Amino acid sequence: MIPVSSVIRKLSRNGMSRSSRSEKLFPMKKTAQHLIAEVPSRQSPTELTIGVDLGDVWSHYCTINQNGEVIDRGRFRTNPQGVEKWFKNLAPVRVAMEAGTHSIWISEQLQLLGHEVIVANVRELRAISHSDRKSDQVDAEKLARFARLDPKILRPIAHRTLQQQQALTLIRARDLVVRLRTAAVNAVRGLTKSCGHRMPASTTACFAQRGLAMLPAGLAPALGPVLEQIAEMTTKIKQYDRQIRQLTETEYVETQALLKVYGVGPITALTYVLTLGDKQRFQRSRDVGCYLGLRPRRSQSGDRDPQLGITKAGNGYLRMLLIECANHILRPPGKDSSLRRWGLALAARGGKKAKNKAVVAVARKLAVLLHRIWVTQEPYIPFYAEAA
Repeated sequence: MIPVSSVIRKLSRNGMSRSSRSEKLFPMKKTAQHLIAEVPSRQSPTELTIGVDLGDVWSHYCTINQNGEVIDRGRFRTNPQGVEKWFKNLAPVRVAMEAGTHSIWISEQLQLLGHEVIVANVRELRAISHSDRKSDQVDAEKLARFARLDPKILRPIAHRTLQQQQALTLIRARDLVVRLRTAAVNAVRGLTKSCGHRMPASTTACFAQRGLAMLPAGLAPALGPVLEQIAEMTTKIKQYDRQIRQLTETEYVETQALLKVYGVGPITALTYVLTLGDKQRFQRSRDVGCYLGLRPRRSQSGDRDPQLGITKAGNGYLRMLLIECANHILRPPGKDSSLRRWGLALAARGGKKAKNKAVVAVARKLAVLLHRIWVTQEPYIPFYAEAA
């Protein structure tokens, strides 16, 4: 048996001889030591990736370099002063964060400071939300690593501007007052029934006035102030309606083309434009239906392909408005159009929940139609196929 030591010495001599021959044939212009000295000792800031886990009071961050090494951890206050303090003097970097309450204004502030911002879709971050060792520090590091490898993994979303968010807040405030008024009306009706009385049938707008006139004397001290609050909320809702209509006529005039569609009012048109933010964010208009969660879910495997409900992804309030518009289009006294005929044909097929499926389908088609009108600003034609 040949000793191991002799084999090692033989391999070493062969390696040295090949190395010496290669140096004679291809002499190096610079020594290895000189090449190592030219490598910068500090990583360039442009090659850094920062993951931020947003919190209501404190936000935690994790910074990794191009090699995936963690070089810094910490936290900052979740306010404009805290963001400016930590990112103002930093060279442009890539910042990844989850979509949430504070992501709109923080992402806009970071973009103004010159950074590349990636707002991750929360539905794609199950590796973070369902982790068995979840913490703010770990979440920030995972966001940074995802953004460093491939930002498409996070399915980045496009936030609306701060001005658009402020206008959308007006609509959401109106929705809040409407829900509070509905709860108050139902409470008054229920409380009077328990005392042997019944409030008169009326519309919500006239409920407070008619209720005060017919309220029993024994219930007036308790329910009178509630009816007065209902009247004040009705007045405030009318003020919101006037402000929303004014926005559609002044700042967001592109909504006027959407209002030509039967069943679409100022609230739906303005919410549609403000929620999507940018009409060029979708390459195809049909993608809007998927974005708003109006497409059916699918779980196909082999020969099994069950019919499932819609995904309900995206903005739930806009989806609710579109479904209300679809109901308005399909109701008996609705105006005739190709969209209405198509929806009624789906409902006439029968089957379980045929009417509900038709309403959702019309809402999805309406979302696509509104985006097409928004992009082209062409007049709405109820029977487009016949006109063509």
